[in-house]
Amino acid sequence: MSRPGITEYLRPESLEEAWRSIADGAPTVRLLSGGSDLTISAPPEVTTLVDLSRALDSAVSATDDGSIQIGAGATLTAILEHQPLVDHGGGVIPEMMVQVGSPLLRNSATIGGHLARGRLSDVVPVLIALDAEVRIHRDGGQTSMSLSRYLSEGHNTRPHILTEVMLPALPASSAAAFHRQARTAFDFPILNACCRVDLGPGGVDQVRIVCGATPHLAHRAARAEASIESDGLTPSAIETASRLAGEEVPTETGWVASAEYRSHLVEVLVARCLTAVAERLGR
Repeated sequence: MSRPGITEYLRPESLEEAWRSIADGAPTVRLLSGGSDLTISAPPEVTTLVDLSRALDSAVSATDDGSIQIGAGATLTAILEHQPLVDHGGGVIPEMMVQVGSPLLRNSATIGGHLARGRLSDVVPVLIALDAEVRIHRDGGQTSMSLSRYLSEGHNTRPHILTEVMLPALPASSAAAFHRQARTAFDFPILNACCRVDLGPGGVDQVRIVCGATPHLAHRAARAEASIESDGLTPSAIETASRLAGEEVPTETGWVASAEYRSHLVEVLVARCLTAVAERLGR
């Protein structure tokens, strides 16, 4: 595909070399990872692409303690095919990943590029529900932070290179589930939701309820989480938590759906996720 506005294509061998290309924050320069966005719709002001394929790690590995490290250059397909990731959270990652675009898109899109772009995503709510952290390269050093903080504080909008995604180990009695609503199988979501519940000796220990495409990337439903932590995963508790989520997750009207419809979907999808989690945990 011809891009007449692109006049320079750089392929640095290291993060330091790549950083020198973007450190001044010039709007004419863009980082290129998988290329599924920029090769299709590069903004008109962009004249220089910095290809990170040689500078980024693409390995996916599991550690002895059960945590998982994902190089930012790993494609969505590579993540989908990595068995420890397939098993993580009771299978929620492949449950979500097979619904992200088409196989051709997943073969090219990288996890680092997907997260750094900061736009509509099915991946983000799941990773936030799994307490994912990211590592970024900036000013010659590496910094780690939660994915939630990375996005909410706008780190993705400032010059940086996302180098790694890290998933912490989960308790043995932990499960998560993902649901989305879209017009077609490969379309962008109208709304999505991911719920995760960890069980402890006395019952529910920790809960994550995250909704996305509201149209914001992700929003945790804290009141709904506290409700499940207090009342468990009974059908009545799930109904209450779903209602609370519908009330507290902010939604907006867009060209694909009204705010009212999205709020209704929050209730529906959270209820489906929590019900699936309860079944996976044998509750």
